[in-house]
Amino acid sequence: MTSLTQLQLNENKLSGRLPSSLCLMTDLEALWLHSNQLTGSLPVEWGQMTSLTELSLSRNNLSGRLPTSFGQMTNLELLQLF
Repeated sequence: MTSLTQLQLNENKLSGRLPSSLCLMTDLEALWLHSNQLTGSLPVEWGQMTSLTELSLSRNNLSGRLPTSFGQMTNLELLQLF
């Protein structure tokens, strides 16, 4: 699934931690995981998703700081964490 450009799994009652392996989806441009029951911190490895333009993680139970590796996401235009 490395050629997938959009992954919309919002409002699916997903729970657990965010998988670091999503960084293997190198062509991913939009990742919508808002309105779930996800917990834990943001994976440092996600900073490798440099094609990402939209990342929506709001309305979850995430904790911790934004990893400094997210600074590598130079194409990111939308980041929703509230």
